[in-house]
Amino acid sequence: MSLVTINIFECCSRCKRSRVRFEFAFGLAQNKEKEHMPAEVSITNEQKIKATLTPKTDAGKPAKLDGVPTWEVVSGNSTVIVAADGLSADLVSSDDPGDTVFIIRADANLGAGVEEVSDTVRLTVVGATAKNLGLTLGTPEPK
Repeated sequence: MSLVTINIFECCSRCKRSRVRFEFAFGLAQNKEKEHMPAEVSITNEQKIKATLTPKTDAGKPAKLDGVPTWEVVSGNSTVIVAADGLSADLVSSDDPGDTVFIIRADANLGAGVEEVSDTVRLTVVGATAKNLGLTLGTPEPK
């Protein structure tokens, strides 16, 4: 985590000098905008949507994972159908409107240890609406 604090204050009114104090802490930079923010998507209760993983390093380059990622429903009634390699899955809407939260977990450490990376998807299911009236006409008959 990167931290930079700058404190500026006047020493005293007699000497009319200011002091500046810098405090630094260095670590790996983290993208604060994306951290802990789920991906969100809406579909109808008649649809499904494919979700695909393309693991990347902090610099945006392709990265490998150790093993097959796991997909899990945390809450809600929609379901997930995971591909054999775990790098994609179909998120299948429930019949009833509502939200479902999925979590995807993988091991980023290619060695003996485990370094879990994860992502979250919030799937909002809305009820399908009528697109036509389904009008049918009967057979003509005498009046």
